[in-house]
Amino acid sequence: MVQKNALTEKHSIVNDAKFRLKSFLLIIKRKVQNLGNQHRKFTVNSQLKNEPVISFSESDLWNPDDNDQNWILTAGKIENLRLAIKNIDGIEVPAHKTFSFWKHMGNPNFGKGYVVGREIREGCIVPTKGGGLCQLSNALYDAAIKAEFQIIERHKHTKVIKGSLAEQNRDATVKWNYVDLRFKAPYPFRIETEMGSEKLIIQFRSSGKKEMGNDEVPSNLSSSKLNDCYSCGNLQCFKHPTGLSKKQKRSITTFILDEKWNEYDTFIQSITEEKDLFILPLSKKSLFKTQRYAWSIPAGYSVKTLPLAAVRRAFSTRFASKANKNIFATQLRLDKKVAQAASKYIPVECNHLVVSQNLLPFLWAEGVLAGRTFDVLMTRLPFEKLHERLNLAYERNSESKTLNDFRASQSLLDLENMALTKSRKIITPHAEIAHIFNNKSIKLDWNSPSNISPTKGKRILFPSSTIGRKGAYEVRQLAKELDLTIVITRNIKESDQFWQGIKTEPASENIFDDIGLVLYPTYIENQPRLVLKAMALGIPVITTTAAGLNESANLTIVPVGDYEAFKRACMLQIEKNIFRQPV
Repeated sequence: MVQKNALTEKHSIVNDAKFRLKSFLLIIKRKVQNLGNQHRKFTVNSQLKNEPVISFSESDLWNPDDNDQNWILTAGKIENLRLAIKNIDGIEVPAHKTFSFWKHMGNPNFGKGYVVGREIREGCIVPTKGGGLCQLSNALYDAAIKAEFQIIERHKHTKVIKGSLAEQNRDATVKWNYVDLRFKAPYPFRIETEMGSEKLIIQFRSSGKKEMGNDEVPSNLSSSKLNDCYSCGNLQCFKHPTGLSKKQKRSITTFILDEKWNEYDTFIQSITEEKDLFILPLSKKSLFKTQRYAWSIPAGYSVKTLPLAAVRRAFSTRFASKANKNIFATQLRLDKKVAQAASKYIPVECNHLVVSQNLLPFLWAEGVLAGRTFDVLMTRLPFEKLHERLNLAYERNSESKTLNDFRASQSLLDLENMALTKSRKIITPHAEIAHIFNNKSIKLDWNSPSNISPTKGKRILFPSSTIGRKGAYEVRQLAKELDLTIVITRNIKESDQFWQGIKTEPASENIFDDIGLVLYPTYIENQPRLVLKAMALGIPVITTTAAGLNESANLTIVPVGDYEAFKRACMLQIEKNIFRQPV
């Protein structure tokens, strides 16, 4: 009781007013001092990007000593760090120029998007907007000391949080705008930041010569057990947010989903909890009726939608298709808009996400995956593998005009690679993708059509538009060499004369009418729905590993781009007399 009364007295309204007045006067004093010593705000550059790392600092994001009440303050701190590191990641500081923490952060109180986090004030952990930025200043100071930079300004904390850099005397408290961290180096250096699910990492790069000296840091300091407004039990203190702690949720999973796949819909239903949040482009109740986003979300679950971004994407891609523009490039540009809109709805208390792959690189670029674990619902090959596959197709069929459609920029490829590397799990029914991420993939079963009566036929079907990446050139060559008649769709994208000299028939309204064999030597296939239906109908299929299926009784799988293996498999089917070509 004595301690509670002492804290109540210490945090009275009068004393708080005195603290704020003192802070205001110190801010004015610092502004006057800065008039004669203006520091630059440095910009992102890439001149030192490939230079060696000269120092780094690593610190834990989550505090194992948090309880269920003050955990939300740590979650708020991490959200603030996500925003703050964007201000310095990739900046390059010239030689002899001073880096100022607040020059790059700006006022955290207005218009920056910072949330309530924890701030150490007068011996207590106090909920404060923008709280927790000291972890970033601590890490910068720690890295600067290791690099033997000149410290221009640094202030220690009055108390030490267990597990923080303050225990090693490597802390640097900051307070807008009168307590700053400033340092400089005799050579140019680059600042890089990274936030994983557990760690904040700061590293400096430079080409300047640096000789590592002996670490003269004092022995570790003992940490203090701090009071905090959520768990100290001092309900009389005017700062205590009465009842607020009871309303906080420990953590939630946020599902950022795009196009519905039945495989993913079933999987998500098996792992969701009632407190989780769903972010979708459109809802089932939207004015724009579509089954594309009809995920099975039970009543009572929280759902956020992105109608403006979703409708804009739908109309723009439709227009691009009619105008014969690169739909893939258009889709990427508009996926970015959807991801940016979705990122605004992720709650602070979310520490795990499940995201659709097409939105992943853009969410990574927004920084919202930092400090969180996340799983990825894979909807295609990674960009890097996709490009390799397109290059292989081009080697085989260089006359194809459609093999540049699925190309992403190098920067987008790098963003996706970083995000996939940092992901916790890769979730997919696609056998080839699961094999790429063998050690961390969750392999789902494909949803095959059911209650379908087997059928028999005598014609050969190529179940795709006439596109190079789908194996159209291989099917054309095979038909010519074996004098086959091929059933094709009317969607011919390579050239109007593509099938000239080849015996072809148009596909029926029911594409599998009288079909006895399916040939699909594809280089890329995300959802082999037609192949699955053909197999369910008992129709033999010859395809490649790109289809993402495992070999079975009615399915023959050959290597991607291996025409001779594809030809041998087809001849074997003819020898078995499984189907008859018309005479």
